[in-house]
Amino acid sequence: MIFQRQADRYVVRLESGDAIVASLTRLLEAEGVGYAALSGLGAVRYVRLAYLDVQRKEYEAHEIDEQVELVSLIGNAALRDGKPFLHLHASLGRRDLSLFGGHLQEAIAHPTVEVWLQPGHEPVVRAFDENIGMAVMQLPDRLSG
Repeated sequence: MIFQRQADRYVVRLESGDAIVASLTRLLEAEGVGYAALSGLGAVRYVRLAYLDVQRKEYEAHEIDEQVELVSLIGNAALRDGKPFLHLHASLGRRDLSLFGGHLQEAIAHPTVEVWLQPGHEPVVRAFDENIGMAVMQLPDRLSG
């Protein structure tokens, strides 16, 4: 993975063979980023996606071991248990131009993935919510009404 720091963001290029989630997590930790919004695109040779089964409160994982276009990568990074935690969704396209997507658990870049990462000014913390079955952002303000 290579990257360039700019005034208010990072431009990242994952190289062939780089694990997207693991690589971005290492960058966030090394740079001390407590919150960021991110987006990206590119191509991958393997992807593990998940679908949240709300009734069972469990993620259902699906592995796709083929070359696909990463049409859209979107998500955020926050802190969970003091460490960077990525919440990413991906849309992917097959050779026949059909699309599929879900919650990105991991993917292997091939030949490359480009990511734009915009850090926030304040860290955001995630904690597991038993009622939902997932880690959610803990935010201080609520709009009622």
